[in-house]
Amino acid sequence: MKQPIPDRFLISPFFVFFVIHATQIGVGALSFQRPLMKAVGQDAWMVVLLTGLATHLFIWFMYRLLSRAPFGGDIVLLHQHYLGRWFGGLLSVGVLFYYLLAALTVLQAYIEIIKVWVFPFMGTWQFSLIFLVLTYYAVLGGFRVVTGLCVWGVVIPLATIFPMLFFPLEYAQYRNLLPVFDHSFGQLVSASKEMTLQYLGFEMLLMYYPFVKNAPSSQKWAHAANGFTTFIYLVIILISIVFYNQEQVQHLTWPTLTLAKIPEVPFIERMEYIVISIYVLVVFPIITLSVWAATRVVKQLFAVQQRRSLPMLLVILFIGTLLLQEKADIERISQWTAKLGLYLVAVYVPLLCISVWVVEKVKKTLQQKP
Repeated sequence: MKQPIPDRFLISPFFVFFVIHATQIGVGALSFQRPLMKAVGQDAWMVVLLTGLATHLFIWFMYRLLSRAPFGGDIVLLHQHYLGRWFGGLLSVGVLFYYLLAALTVLQAYIEIIKVWVFPFMGTWQFSLIFLVLTYYAVLGGFRVVTGLCVWGVVIPLATIFPMLFFPLEYAQYRNLLPVFDHSFGQLVSASKEMTLQYLGFEMLLMYYPFVKNAPSSQKWAHAANGFTTFIYLVIILISIVFYNQEQVQHLTWPTLTLAKIPEVPFIERMEYIVISIYVLVVFPIITLSVWAATRVVKQLFAVQQRRSLPMLLVILFIGTLLLQEKADIERISQWTAKLGLYLVAVYVPLLCISVWVVEKVKKTLQQKP
């Protein structure tokens, strides 16, 4: 039987709001407008709402599934309990691979932004090494330290970067929102795939669920976090639609970053440098939480302490950043992460939840028979 996690390592249910929101708003928030507006034009804001509503359903399934995990455990223990040691362990290795891929995706995407906008002559390995060393110390501090990073990763960017996005409204063309409902529901659903990567991050709950006090009560905060994420993306896409025309946005790699350049401050010539610097607090919590979740999977599967597996996983990420430096490679791993994340939260978790429910019902029925 697994020993319960001591209270000193747990977080209050309220902090789930910060952890989930911090992991949903990432590098994708700087560039999601281009593929979305290419697919459905001025109706892109509807896709943001539709994907946000669907994410609420996936969160509900995740809580239903984790509430049935043995000993209040995580997805690894649930796999072992219902699917067996070997098959369940194989599926848990797949979850481990996904968490590492998520960390690599965010790390590489942010390094690309730094190289393009700020330090074009510095090598990828230098930025990667700095980030991974910082990640080592953060993850070594435990889940509560990672949660603290998530809190700052929500509060500081919200107070500094978010207000900058409203300055372009001075030049807004509200006619760009028309005509409304110009695309079919099928087209909107198909375009929602472009928003998958932006809403991912809440699936880390599969591993840190046991670290939340009275975890079932945190569900309302998880839904609140997703609702706030939907609001942020809705504001960004609406401002982008009324500021850019559909042809303009197709020539911008990071439309949100361009919006943040509009404010003029007398003593700051390049406002985007400030935005990119602050954005470290947005991407760093995602990287640290992904790596922490990966080390937790290793601990649950192989009984290896997280501090021992952490250097090995960071070396793997470092090698990955060296091998995948081209823009095409970064886009490819982003697509892989989006597809794997979609299958995980929209297909696998609901199917597993239903399967576990059926198994429990059958066992209960058999036990009641004389």
